[in-house]
Amino acid sequence: MPSDLFSIVITAGVLIQAIGLCIVIYQLSRMNLSIRVSAQTALYQQASDARSYLVEYPELRKYFFDGVPADPDAPHYDRVKTVAELFLNYLEHLLLQQSTLRKSDWTAWQTFVQQTVRNSPILQELIRHPHASYSRELTALCDEILSEATDTLKA
Repeated sequence: MPSDLFSIVITAGVLIQAIGLCIVIYQLSRMNLSIRVSAQTALYQQASDARSYLVEYPELRKYFFDGVPADPDAPHYDRVKTVAELFLNYLEHLLLQQSTLRKSDWTAWQTFVQQTVRNSPILQELIRHPHASYSRELTALCDEILSEATDTLKA
């Protein structure tokens, strides 16, 4: 009898541990989802903040999406440069959060980054500035994007 009771207690203990493990796994998956949602929310907020400057100053849009170079002597040059720095900070944050994004989301973001960098001489100028303090990942991605664009033009 005592060995039957012992077997029941052991079996119950193993069952309780298995249930506990399932609960921990479930909680971790929920936490992972929460982290992903938080990361995406932060990225969308940062994108919104950067684009809000273009809503407030629509005359700057051409420097980021239409390939127009910014004239350093223009009265709004400092604003263009500041918004460009915000965009590059945003793009860098996006790269750093790449692992938290779903593949389909990253593909969409990557397309946005490629189009923005290709079409913005001010972003290109800042990322290539000798004193730029952007991550290697961002500078490497921008170099890759720009070399692809150059290769396409040569073809």
